[in-house]
Amino acid sequence: MESNEEGDDFVPIEKFLKMDHLEQYVYRVLDYTSRYNNSNSYYYAPINLVGKYAKYPSYGDFPEAYFLRSYGNWWKKSEGYQLDYRPQDFDPSGAEDYITLEFESAVVPRDIFIYEIYNPGSVVRIWGKSLCAPKCSWVLLWEGPPQIYPHKSRIFHPQMRKVNCLLNTIRLEFNQSHLQYHCSIDAVLLAGYQPSTNLQYNMMVKGLVDSFQKKPEVRKIMSDHIFDADSGGRDLFLNLPYEVIIHIFQYLDLKSLSRCAQVNKMWNEASVDPVLYQNLSLKPYWYLVNCNTLEYFMNKSKTLKKLDLSWCGNDSIEFKEFVAVFLRKDLRLKYINQWFQPSMSNLNKLVSLDLTSTDIQDNDLMTILKANKNLKHIIIDLCENLVRLDQIVEVVEKYNKNLTTWSSWKTSSLTAEGAKHFANCPHLKELDLGWCLINTDPGNCLERIASGCRQLKRLILSEWRGLNDYLLMPVIMACKELTQLDLLGIKNISSDLCEMALLMLPKLRLLDISFCEFVRQEEVEIWRQRYPHITIQRSCQYVVNDYLN
Repeated sequence: MESNEEGDDFVPIEKFLKMDHLEQYVYRVLDYTSRYNNSNSYYYAPINLVGKYAKYPSYGDFPEAYFLRSYGNWWKKSEGYQLDYRPQDFDPSGAEDYITLEFESAVVPRDIFIYEIYNPGSVVRIWGKSLCAPKCSWVLLWEGPPQIYPHKSRIFHPQMRKVNCLLNTIRLEFNQSHLQYHCSIDAVLLAGYQPSTNLQYNMMVKGLVDSFQKKPEVRKIMSDHIFDADSGGRDLFLNLPYEVIIHIFQYLDLKSLSRCAQVNKMWNEASVDPVLYQNLSLKPYWYLVNCNTLEYFMNKSKTLKKLDLSWCGNDSIEFKEFVAVFLRKDLRLKYINQWFQPSMSNLNKLVSLDLTSTDIQDNDLMTILKANKNLKHIIIDLCENLVRLDQIVEVVEKYNKNLTTWSSWKTSSLTAEGAKHFANCPHLKELDLGWCLINTDPGNCLERIASGCRQLKRLILSEWRGLNDYLLMPVIMACKELTQLDLLGIKNISSDLCEMALLMLPKLRLLDISFCEFVRQEEVEIWRQRYPHITIQRSCQYVVNDYLN
């Protein structure tokens, strides 16, 4: 059943069919891009969105809620951060993360209530997956810019677009770039109208109940900018050199290029020119990507250098052939929820590799690292199937001499001995080992790293519980280029160590000392006044520290 935008011609289906109003909380979490918990922990986990809210109307950092990892623009300042491949495909809402939620009963959606209990204002888009024929596709229900909101809990109740389709799956997209710290959600409530009989339900799903919606008038498609009325409908582009047409087409997004291919033979030839597809990002079009999409671009991507398939994964898509045949420089496969054994025939000139939250295996990753000696940026956050990180770092030390960025946040098989190999990566500027050595004695690995990696700008050591002032001091003494230092959850460091970092690191701009028990909040407030150019993060003090044990 087709869905139409709200307007004067919209007729709510519940006005003509006897339907039951239903309010329901999340039944199951299907998919997500961001989580703060380990896979074996429920603290801060996406699963906490199942059922009724637990903490609202309280405000704060509560482990019983769902916690998104990133915030602010700090991640954009990373050496490994890559600008959009194609500015013309830029997402105006700036969505950075999503979570997909399933509800027990399918309804015609009318309201959604999002319980935000920590740093609200990051939801920028809401999708619903229609169950109705013929498309059974994703429907955009609401979008808007990120919001600046006071530091208190709220129920976010956006005015959703009116549709007459059944759905039981919702997808929330987030932009946290304006937030000062992490954001958290306690629950999501979906309200709508449920078919009162099985016959009614089956008719809607099969698209047999579309007579309640007025049909919009057919609009003019072609613009006078393309077909001049005074020229008798001639295509004025025929007078332009092919090179000029290609240059013009380079300013079009992928959707527009696809439409141009349907205009005439000459436009079709120009719109499939490989020059237009050297950098390809399908992330903004995740809701349209399927096997046919990849096949469509396969014939156009013979000069492909950069590829972003983030968010596009599902069980029906096979990436292997598409990725390995043409790719040259940059590969992003964030949150595709699958892995494949790639062919190394052409996959040997990578500079940047982002495999965040994929199921990549140790041997496959080492094969890629050995084949791509120019790799500078390696991001394997939340890759929990990697169980031999020590060996992987040894491979990097030997084969990837130009390593600039390493991020293995919450990829937990690294030991202190393995971490020492980073000392032999002299070009390293960013090292994210957050939550990697939670219950391990770090020994002198930081002293070794500080000695060999004096260009470090960003160092993430969250929850290295064995650290203390003595073990951290070599970093402060040697790494004078540091701009970001994350010491979250390191309970044994003192105020003296923190103040020394603030005083002796001239380029420091971010210091996270949340859950550092021996650092008093009064001291933090004094430092914030004394060092106003440095952002000193301190999580909301409503938190019970025992939750991190």
